[in-house]
Amino acid sequence: MAAAAAPRLAVGVSGAGSNLRALAAAAARGDLGVDLALVFADRSCPALGWAAEQGIETALIPGGDDETIAQALVAAGIDLVALAGYMRLVGPLTIAAVDGIIVNTHPSLLPAFPGAHAVEEALAHGVAISGCTVHFVDATLDGGPIIAQESVPVLPGDDRTSLQDRIRAVEHRLLPRCIALLAAGALTADGRRVGIDLARAADAAPRPRRALLSVSDKTGLVAFAERLARLGFELVSTGGTARTLRDAGLAVTDVAAVTGFPEMLDGRVKTLHPRVHAGILADQRLAAHREALAAAAIAPFEIVVVNLYPFAAAAERDGTDLDALVEEIDIGGPSMVRAAAKNQASVAIVTSPGRYADVIDALESGDGRTPIPAGLRAALAVEAFRHTAAYDARIADELPSRMAGAGLELPDWPGFPGASDPFPPTLTIGLEKVETLRYGENPHQPAARYRRPGPNAETGPFADGAPPLQGKALSHNNVLDAAAATSIARQLRGTACVIVKHTNPCGAAERPTLIDAWEVALAGDPVSAFGGVVALRGVVDGPLAERLASIFLEVVVASAFEPDALAILAAKPNLRLLVDRGLAPGAMSPAASALASLRTAGGAVLVTAPDALPDDPSAWTIATKRGPTQREAADLDLAWRLARGISSNAIALVRDGALIGMGSGQVSRVDAARQAVDKARRFTGDAALAGAACGSDAFFPFPDAVEVCLEAGVTAFVQPGGSIQDARAVAAAEAAGATMLMTGTRHFRH
Repeated sequence: MAAAAAPRLAVGVSGAGSNLRALAAAAARGDLGVDLALVFADRSCPALGWAAEQGIETALIPGGDDETIAQALVAAGIDLVALAGYMRLVGPLTIAAVDGIIVNTHPSLLPAFPGAHAVEEALAHGVAISGCTVHFVDATLDGGPIIAQESVPVLPGDDRTSLQDRIRAVEHRLLPRCIALLAAGALTADGRRVGIDLARAADAAPRPRRALLSVSDKTGLVAFAERLARLGFELVSTGGTARTLRDAGLAVTDVAAVTGFPEMLDGRVKTLHPRVHAGILADQRLAAHREALAAAAIAPFEIVVVNLYPFAAAAERDGTDLDALVEEIDIGGPSMVRAAAKNQASVAIVTSPGRYADVIDALESGDGRTPIPAGLRAALAVEAFRHTAAYDARIADELPSRMAGAGLELPDWPGFPGASDPFPPTLTIGLEKVETLRYGENPHQPAARYRRPGPNAETGPFADGAPPLQGKALSHNNVLDAAAATSIARQLRGTACVIVKHTNPCGAAERPTLIDAWEVALAGDPVSAFGGVVALRGVVDGPLAERLASIFLEVVVASAFEPDALAILAAKPNLRLLVDRGLAPGAMSPAASALASLRTAGGAVLVTAPDALPDDPSAWTIATKRGPTQREAADLDLAWRLARGISSNAIALVRDGALIGMGSGQVSRVDAARQAVDKARRFTGDAALAGAACGSDAFFPFPDAVEVCLEAGVTAFVQPGGSIQDARAVAAAEAAGATMLMTGTRHFRH
């Protein structure tokens, strides 16, 4: 059976025709349920010319002759008439021609201020509230039964133009809505009282397709909005987003026209209004919700496109003070995002430009009126909640230190700067995904790499999420090894090199030149260096690049790479090259936050400050009668700095500024000592052990580990001390003529 023909609408005009254009736009989107068939005018005017340009039939009827208008309406088969700025009383023949189905929009809250000067009279009387009225037309001046009204506040400083502009914006929404209700047969009349059949209004009247767009990141916005407009969506927007869309030639409805209220408080309040949030939150599955919208003349939103003020970018920008940063905290945006995400059964919430294509593809499938699939809406909602959670997490992370820095006296509550307990009751961290890894520690373990933004993040080569300069994708173990290597390298001084395998150093050296440091570090354990990760304090040049390219390495990290070095290393396309500015000679690492280091353990999440505080050898105590020689003191200093980067139980043996042996991850300290001695003998020989220095990450619980090292030729030891057996360990060193220093600080690494 063929669908019934849409009612035919005629519009009467006398002026510029802004209401006519609003009706035409709504009709083109399918929001009215009518065919805009005729535009008539009582005088020559811009509105009539515009209608002719659009291909709409027009009739110029000078003076608005009643009989001529009636004949034109009958000839055009008109079913209903809207007077949109028509400045004449209509006569009885015109009313009879359409059985009295004529509506008019008037710029006041009738019955106040009828006639042609309603706005001026409202201002002259000093009213606080004005507005607009849509009413049926009868023989009286603006006296027919009222269909709908909406208030518009009169603001301080308003003049005729400013108030009329705001009223007109509301008329552009209210008049089309009333025409749609009338065409759907949803209006009822009882004398002067006009009612709305809410069930019919909810189900029979056309449901406008509306998209609310308010974004800070305007990537892809115009192209996305253009395709929405082609699909018949009304674009509702505000601020810079609206300007961007208008500049691209798109028709935009301002949020202020929806709310009837301009933005205020320097833009802090724009969208926080029932006419926005009811349109987002109405569950279209529920008849009661649909009827509530119909009763309030609120059209629902089908799509909400919002991303938030760039708080993180402002926080990272130099010179942003606390007040400026606070202004970058979005309020209306998260409210709309959460509302739309909650109502994902009816609304699609889009928070990322990367999802525009998915949404458009879904909308353009089928006949172009296809709703976005429920599964896609649900996934978008989850993304939206993640988006707002990460946004709030960054704010909570950033503000405490900013507030303290601004001189605010914060209470001694957990987690606040200077508090006796630096750990807050809840710790919400928004991690940003960098990439999905091929696998985790082992091939059967899925894995991904994230970065932690904000002031409490650790520093290192992966802090900014930048990709390698070259090479295969990083693996899970590459990341762990490179992080361990750079952490150790940051403890080294001057030009230096460390080679790491399975997060432990197998070679390390401090030397006047970087190429010498590499050669000496490699000599410490050339077998383990194969397939290792190298961290270099300094810039890699061509000659060093040739040496690095001579063996198989997984990753090289340095403060920078010279162009000729990059050209040489490009011949090893699988070799990953990373830049860490913190490895420049003399670079100082920033103080670490107490919240920087996170680790999961059996359902617990352990939060600690990284073990990054520098040690001060001048504060160490000499436990033996003999103090260290100058060479021994330098080697003890390096051995201690290396021991803190070795898995516990850890022993580091150093001779002449280079690691010659290490014991790592042993369940007893004596086994770690034996392992370190065995490695030193294997790669550097007994001669290198003579006069070597030993660093132990924790105290010697028994003298046995000291004795193993003494027997191999070690003459100097550094350890934290603190064992009840300290005296026995010191006595063993004393008896051999060795020296032993106590640091008072332990450096376990599990």
